[in-house]
Amino acid sequence: MILGCLAPYRRLGIGTKMLNHILNICEKDGTFDSIYLHIQISNESAIDFYGKFGFENIETKKDCKRIEPAESHVLQKKLKDPSGQNVDAQKTDK
Repeated sequence: MILGCLAPYRRLGIGTKMLNHILNICEKDGTFDSIYLHIQISNESAIDFYGKFGFENIETKKDCKRIEPAESHVLQKKLKDPSGQNVDAQKTDK
């Protein structure tokens, strides 16, 4: 899946609504432990955007054939810890 927002519509909350919708579906489903995505290493605004939602850079891949530059960061947002407990529930419990 590709998630994007055209430049004239950025900074209006549209991307936030789209991503929140996807995150809500994954969390309600209950079968997802993590969500992964790839971002071009040069796309600082996307890296910052996803970082605000708890995504962390876990790897940099070289030779991504479909993008230029051909390197991308792999970001991960954990939904559950290794014991299977919802990560967001842990934050609110403290």
